[in-house]
Amino acid sequence: MPLFTVNVKWGKESFKNIEVNTDEEPELFKAQLFALTGVQPDRQKVLCKGISLKDEEWNMPIKNGATLLLLGTKEEVPQEPVEKPKFIEDMNENEIATAFDTPAGLVNLGNTCYMNATLQCLRSVRELRDALKEYKEDMSGASGLAGLASPQAITMSMKDLFEDMERRNDSITPVLFLQRLHIAFPNFSQTGENGTYRQQDANECWSELLKMLQQKLPAQKIAPEQSMKHSSFIDQWFGGTFDVEMKCTEAEDEAVSKSKENFLQLSCFISTEVKYMHSGLRLRLKEQLTKMSPSLGRDAVYSKTVSDKIFNIEI
Repeated sequence: MPLFTVNVKWGKESFKNIEVNTDEEPELFKAQLFALTGVQPDRQKVLCKGISLKDEEWNMPIKNGATLLLLGTKEEVPQEPVEKPKFIEDMNENEIATAFDTPAGLVNLGNTCYMNATLQCLRSVRELRDALKEYKEDMSGASGLAGLASPQAITMSMKDLFEDMERRNDSITPVLFLQRLHIAFPNFSQTGENGTYRQQDANECWSELLKMLQQKLPAQKIAPEQSMKHSSFIDQWFGGTFDVEMKCTEAEDEAVSKSKENFLQLSCFISTEVKYMHSGLRLRLKEQLTKMSPSLGRDAVYSKTVSDKIFNIEI
């Protein structure tokens, strides 16, 4: 068995009488050197008379008493962190929010989750946040109670609230916005027998807030060469247009009327058979209604059909 005893020089250090078995893979010898020096095998370069040792074969002349040169540095020992780690269970609410970079929350002021959810949903739209940042207060608006209930007041309150939420990542109490909302829409301020606010519908809150923003935020020109085809920011980013066909089911000879209808939300038909939102939306594209028929001279049943192109809305 070709067993040799060699010396290894590594920087200023020397290691004497190291056994080398050339019948074994060179990687085993490098593992020995790793145990002695702490230099990982993949960081080692072993030289003898100018020849570099390969990983798969002994390609250098080895004899007893030979001196091998080891080049390579061991990895630095990780330094103790200056700031001690802090575990989640030891953090307060603000520290947890900072650590996980969570968005600012809104405090529930007593059955105001409908408003908080609506505001958080609206704030998730980057284009809306940008439009509110550019919005300037109109000093010529109404004053007094009427001014507090105006679209101007709601829009400015939302602008201020979103900016506050951007600066902070803890819980924010939206008292001012709630006050403006109650003044503008008294139905949301109804209270129960115990004096707490009644539960309200988030979709109704969404619709009312969009109507307010619709009056104050102008449409954006996305590209310099693009013409302005929307009257407001809300129509541009939250709305769409139906292609509608109306056919009288009681008068086959009556011409089918075609028109366009603008919308700010889609209705989803819910039933036990509907398992996907897409299916529920499509089911609402066809409905029947009663209206005056010019050919029959009386109320008749009409079939209203909306084009499914609304699922591919282009801005």
